[in-house]
Amino acid sequence: MAASTTRPRVIIVSCGGRKNPTDQPIPAGERYLGSYHVALRRAADALTHGGRTGRILILSALEGLLQLHDPVGLYDMRMGEQGSVARERLRQQAADLDILDADVIVLGPRAYVEASLSIWPQASAPLAGAPGIGEQLAKLADIYNPGRRSQAPQPPAHPAANTDVGSIIEEIERQADARGKAEEQRATRRRARYATYSRLVIEHRSRAHGSLTFPGDPAKSAARTGAARRFAALYRVQVHGRPDDARTLDVHGTPRDVARFLSALPRVLEKTEARASEAASLYGRWERHSSARPHLAGMPRCQRRARARAFRAAAFQVVIDIILNRPDTVPEATDGAPPWGQVYPLAGGIAHYYWFDAAALDDPDETARILAAADRSQVTVAPVRGPQCPVGP
Repeated sequence: MAASTTRPRVIIVSCGGRKNPTDQPIPAGERYLGSYHVALRRAADALTHGGRTGRILILSALEGLLQLHDPVGLYDMRMGEQGSVARERLRQQAADLDILDADVIVLGPRAYVEASLSIWPQASAPLAGAPGIGEQLAKLADIYNPGRRSQAPQPPAHPAANTDVGSIIEEIERQADARGKAEEQRATRRRARYATYSRLVIEHRSRAHGSLTFPGDPAKSAARTGAARRFAALYRVQVHGRPDDARTLDVHGTPRDVARFLSALPRVLEKTEARASEAASLYGRWERHSSARPHLAGMPRCQRRARARAFRAAAFQVVIDIILNRPDTVPEATDGAPPWGQVYPLAGGIAHYYWFDAAALDDPDETARILAAADRSQVTVAPVRGPQCPVGP
């Protein structure tokens, strides 16, 4: 089944100083009792319609990102204090929760907003312009009780005030839509670095063709072309190279299968290369570690660069192997051994942990657009045969 194109909405609220005093771990949603945290939760419930249209997470200064049902013990810690949760841990938690690309709204004090913005730079922070607790509580009340202002006498509006401005929720929705469109444009440009596709040509209701072009230097282009050949079977299409153009593959299949593959492959390559890059970063960290010195001693710089390139190229192929045929386990890397001798455990371990279904990365909206814009001028229709008349004597 194709993946949804809707970016998940996540509301992050800060933890609170006043807590349930029980020493035993209890759900995070029951630990914080302060009126400020309760107001944050009410606003989060309003923004997600009671959790039906988004997820609510609590940002704990000690534990990081918590789901409402996650158990949390009693602690005394504020964000930014020594021992508070590190940014690296927050990023890993976000990856584990699969929300790195979410549409995030963060509610809470400045330190919690800044911690969230370090993971989601495009996150919305509705309380950022209200420095005092009273102003923040008023903004939160506008979110969970937008009709409250109409129930009380209002002072005359300043002549320069914009009386057409909607509610805070409507403004947040507009900002979220704008961020979503901007992010999609950036994602489209980013994916174009891996592969671009031509206009779909429909020859028959069961036959169509298109092409994929792979940018980059010759080595990267060749690796991406090879990866496309291996992923093609997941989408029931056939791919063929061109003798005069090594960077381009022709894709054949049913119109919908070809459209799905054209939509999916740039996304598949982006995720695959991200896993290979993570493995390459392990190689880079190893080179800077003291344990690498015996293995690199006397090695010319050009040879070191060549080894690093070869490692990443091999890691890319290992990641594809794991994505296409995920094993139950991957052997662990050996401490002290150089990474070029254990590409499989290093790259395979990353690909195994962050495995994704490459057969479900097509975008339904983009697939529909590809089909709608297809060239149908070459469509052939089988002739309709009428009833056969008997030949007279």
